[in-house]
Amino acid sequence: MLYSDMSKEQLQKEMKELQQKGQRAFDEENWSEYEVHMTKWYLAKSYEMLPDAKIEVGRTYRLAEVYDRLTVTALEGVMAWGIQQSSGETIAVPIARLEAYDDDL
Repeated sequence: MLYSDMSKEQLQKEMKELQQKGQRAFDEENWSEYEVHMTKWYLAKSYEMLPDAKIEVGRTYRLAEVYDRLTVTALEGVMAWGIQQSSGETIAVPIARLEAYDDDL
């Protein structure tokens, strides 16, 4: 079943399973498997956030799990497109990976 077809409860169950699989992969130091499970978790979380997600085009966000930021240039479904601060490249990430931050800290 597609994440877009799942109810909030189904998404939460899927996220719990993905988090457990990701933790197992992390504990086993299987980094590629960990990345796959966490990417799926962020996608499922992004669908769970809809329709209440408040992502703003033009705003810069911290990227979860990495020391980097993304300035959002466009939104398409649950994906945010933008300029990655570290590389200057345009990338797309699930909206759940975006974290607000305060420039003044």
